[in-house]
Amino acid sequence: MKLKVPNKYGLMAILLIVTAAVFIILGLISNLGEFVTASFVISGMICAVIGVFSLTFSMGEPVDPRLIGLLPVQGCINLCTILNSHGISGNANFLPPRVTGETRVMQFNPVLPYKGSGEHPQGSFRKTGPAGIVTHPSCTQLIKDLQNRNALVIPDKEEKLTQLIRESIEDIFKFAPRVSVKWEGNTVTITFHGYPSINSCEVLAQASSLCCTMNPCPMCSLCGVLIAEGIDKVVTLDKCTVSLISPDVTAVFSILP
Repeated sequence: MKLKVPNKYGLMAILLIVTAAVFIILGLISNLGEFVTASFVISGMICAVIGVFSLTFSMGEPVDPRLIGLLPVQGCINLCTILNSHGISGNANFLPPRVTGETRVMQFNPVLPYKGSGEHPQGSFRKTGPAGIVTHPSCTQLIKDLQNRNALVIPDKEEKLTQLIRESIEDIFKFAPRVSVKWEGNTVTITFHGYPSINSCEVLAQASSLCCTMNPCPMCSLCGVLIAEGIDKVVTLDKCTVSLISPDVTAVFSILP
């Protein structure tokens, strides 16, 4: 059986319990006077109570992040299989409301490479646009959560968008402990450092190198949607790669004219 190593909070709790035992033993075996002895014993009891509570609530995450990361994997593979069977193999394009006439950013997978459009289409994009399929991005529920619980306001400046992406991934959803965002011309490169669910990316890569770019996971999808709505342009996920030497995932987006 593999022994479970306590996390830093568990170690702190154990140290508090040991400290409590030391205080109480010193207070009982030393002739320090009633007041000092009582102080040692009371301090020991306080440390013991805090230690027990800390140990109780520091037994790790209720669900392993590795397992959480696997939850959307099969659904992604299934949709990619369906798209391929209908002759659709284009990467995910995130279309702002201006392009589709919808009230939110939509995901578009084209039959042929999509070059973007600067004009508002007449009628429905689904009917008058290029051949392909339009769906709701996988991050739709995350966007709704940001709107309902965090009063989401999407800025239109690169610096502010970078800050929003980092706050969303690092602080609010805690998908990754650190995110770096690099804007260079019409390319945005986003790296998720220390991604705890990186095994899901590895499983998708083994199934097909197209899975991540055709139907991005909620984390990559969230970044694409925020960028597309913020700058009001079509954003395409060109590639998503997993580092061979560290638990880092890099997604490269292109901004279409």
